Amino acid sequence: AGVFGTFSGLTMFVITYMSMYRGLDNPGQYLNLLGVFLPGYSVSHAGAWIGMFWGTCIGALLAAMFYRIYARSIPSQVAAYLDHGNRGDDLLDVTLRFDGNYLGLALGTIVSLGLFVSTSWLVLRGTAEESFHAELLGQFLPGYSVTYVGGIIGALEMFVIIYLLSLLFSWIYNFVTRARGRNPL
Repeated sequence: AGVFGTFSGLTMFVITYMSMYRGLDNPGQYLNLLGVFLPGYSVSHAGAWIGMFWGTCIGALLAAMFYRIYARSIPSQVAAYLDHGNRGDDLLDVTLRFDGNYLGLALGTIVSLGLFVSTSWLVLRGTAEESFHAELLGQFLPGYSVTYVGGIIGALEMFVIIYLLSLLFSWIYNFVTRARGRNPL
């Protein structure tokens, strides 16, 4: 969480300054939209520091959530590996496989909560009517709108989509790992 939070915060800091010094007529035209979700953020010197703060907090929170949900599958994978008669020393030459269920739960939860929280934030701030970019999600998620109920519907749809994509990704990754003849865990 610390590493990902630091990376996210520094990324926000750097892209803010890059946007300010690109030499465009309207610097940060799209990056300023983050100010809707991150209180105090704008493409400015002070905004770079505020963006770094928010990037660090959000990055650390997302990484902690992912670790908390997904890491639960790792001990069971190691235990199953050792139960098959393998030694602990063999773990140095092991390719860790993905557990699609846990990966789907972790990523699906993070993305769907992100959608619900950001939609609810727009409604709470009273900017739902002006949120044309968020409204575009309704083109891809039937039933989604920038309302509390629409946020719940969109979050559920995103969870299902991300969960299924995680299952597919894990299956392909694990298949390739087995096909390469590596020692899968």
